[in-house]
Amino acid sequence: MSTRAGWNAAQIGYCSNVHPARDVAGLRASIQEHFQVVRRQRGLAVQDSGLWISAQAAAELQVPEVREAFIELLHDCGLRLTSLNGFPYGQFHEGAVKAEVYRPTWAEPQRLEYSLQLAHLLAAALPLDCQQGVISSVPFGYAATWDEAQQQQAETHLRRLTAELASLHRSSGRKILVCLEMEPDCVLENTDQALAFFKHWQATDPHHGYLALCFDVCHQAVVFEDCYQSLQRLLDARVPVGKIQLSNALICQLPFADRPRRQQILQALGNFAEATYLHQVKARNVAGQLLAWADLSGALDVAEPALGQCPELRIHFHVPLFSEQFLLAELSGSQQALLRTFDFLAAHTDFQPVLEVETYSWNVLPGALRPDSEQALLQGIAAELQWVEGQLRQRHLLRAHSSALEAPAHAF
Repeated sequence: MSTRAGWNAAQIGYCSNVHPARDVAGLRASIQEHFQVVRRQRGLAVQDSGLWISAQAAAELQVPEVREAFIELLHDCGLRLTSLNGFPYGQFHEGAVKAEVYRPTWAEPQRLEYSLQLAHLLAAALPLDCQQGVISSVPFGYAATWDEAQQQQAETHLRRLTAELASLHRSSGRKILVCLEMEPDCVLENTDQALAFFKHWQATDPHHGYLALCFDVCHQAVVFEDCYQSLQRLLDARVPVGKIQLSNALICQLPFADRPRRQQILQALGNFAEATYLHQVKARNVAGQLLAWADLSGALDVAEPALGQCPELRIHFHVPLFSEQFLLAELSGSQQALLRTFDFLAAHTDFQPVLEVETYSWNVLPGALRPDSEQALLQGIAAELQWVEGQLRQRHLLRAHSSALEAPAHAF
């Protein structure tokens, strides 16, 4: 494992939750039909990846013969498994997922069982030169349905988790971090809440070093955080960040005086109100008051004059990283948050979390923006990864390929 600053291109992967995969058979097909195409388009012999493995597939992979065959497939396809997405538990592409994506919560035993299955798989599959892997997970649960009893049960499960991860580390030599992923409207939504929780956690759990944060740039942009400042606060408080998910939120600018144009913009924004995923909306009105809606459809149902008092809406909709405008000039991405994140990495070269692109919503984009074929989708994913390479190169953080192809595993 190298201590040199930066990442090489092979270490910049993407999360496979953009591809449906119900079971191990579907996961194997996705690796062969999707992952390999993206890797080859980038001209890489190997590439790190943060696979999403559903609970059904994770259970199937506990069978030793199935696991061994799966790890062999990873090697044959040039996939270095250094990270997993353990957030969505069940199906992530069929029907209305919405707030069900947070179930089971950390208060439910199924979340613990699933996370441990993923941890044992990742420990077995980590490349030989990589001693640490990371798994992103739900930030406890959905705040609207959370209470103190659930919080206590969740912490009980997390203590069992970290104790088992410590045992796994001793027996395998591989350290696995489970990283709670802050998300709008969840129990952990913002940096203030994360700081408070980890202060408590580090004081009460003897194995606290196995629990970390996943920092999703889209999510923190939606809640009006400056990503550079948020990461700095986490660093100063010694809160570990194991993974940064590079993602782009949708931002809608609403002119105050031009009502016809405002209506036109809101009509275009309505094209993003789709039925599968939850698209939380945050806004600040002209008085500086923070407003929130559980989903984009609810925000659009608000009387238009009221939205006219909000100069900017921020929407939890993962749009392609490289795109600066969507349908209209007033609909843009939160690329400034991504640039602030890259600037932080350039200013703190001893901090090298896993970097992973996560744009899972390609297939629910408005028709005019949606890829019209599987080939176009994979080209879009490759273009996102190349855009990240360009940002790293500008900041002298993109290293040439090495023969070892180490995966970064330093978290602060």
